[in-house]
Amino acid sequence: MKSRHVFILITAFLMVMLIAFPEKYITSVANGLNLYALNVLPALFPFMFFSKVLGELNFGYDLGKAMNKPINKLYNVSGIGGYVLVMSMLSGYPVGAKVLADLYDKKQISTSEAKSISTFTSSSGPLFIVGTVGIVMLGNKLAGFIILISHYLGTILNGFVYNFKKKKTLSPQLFPPLFDSSKVMQDSITSSILSVLIVGGYIAIFNMALDIITDFGIIKLFVKLFSFTKIDYNLNTGFFSSFVEITKGCLIMSKSGVSINLIVPFCTFAITFGGLSVTLQSMTFLAKCKIKPAFYLLSKLTQALISMIIAIPLSLIL
Repeated sequence: MKSRHVFILITAFLMVMLIAFPEKYITSVANGLNLYALNVLPALFPFMFFSKVLGELNFGYDLGKAMNKPINKLYNVSGIGGYVLVMSMLSGYPVGAKVLADLYDKKQISTSEAKSISTFTSSSGPLFIVGTVGIVMLGNKLAGFIILISHYLGTILNGFVYNFKKKKTLSPQLFPPLFDSSKVMQDSITSSILSVLIVGGYIAIFNMALDIITDFGIIKLFVKLFSFTKIDYNLNTGFFSSFVEITKGCLIMSKSGVSINLIVPFCTFAITFGGLSVTLQSMTFLAKCKIKPAFYLLSKLTQALISMIIAIPLSLIL
């Protein structure tokens, strides 16, 4: 069966469920929008806007020149990869993918370079990890910082996995692109609004999809299949839920009642992998760079495993 047919079946199924149980799943969408409006939008929109403004003002070129030698030596890509890395770490999903797509559109990077840069520039932001997950969900700022450190180190190290054997080539010369200063603010606002609306739409829809999957016992089935691990049932439920939507998955894990030393590595994996919602958000932009979903998912899996391994000893500090 072709992937197109699979998407048609899934979409048709979700529509049928929405029509059959409108009072339940319209509420699910509303809860997703509420989660987005209160926890994601306030942090994401300004970062989307400012990153676009910086891009239009050629800040990527300036930072790229400054970071050209270390980034080229570490990952064999031009210094502009450092700009994408910084913006991704500051802003979170899917800003790294959005910045990468903007640079590709401006022909500042090639397809192969975009693919290489994508392996170390896909990260969540400090406001979500420390603020939302650490302080609000776990009630522990230190836990938030441990997840953040593990997540960032995993992101940086992941780039070595995919680029350390890459054939050494001369880094392309960076040239400052032309820009129209009179349209910087207007274009940045327009682009940012469109981008955050895309993110909000994904969160709302996948919150509904997660509720449907849960109601059909699919999450429970996965939990039972992995019962041999002897991991707490509620922790496993949250972990597998995070493969669909990370915010709700982390919330369930935080309420599992198990030791925070165990929750932290699992939350680290979940946040780093990103789940289906973040994957589709990112692929909305990365598809422009001709990066295939299979490569993106493989890269995120190795990144999540590295981050989780780092988080395990660090969580003992708690």
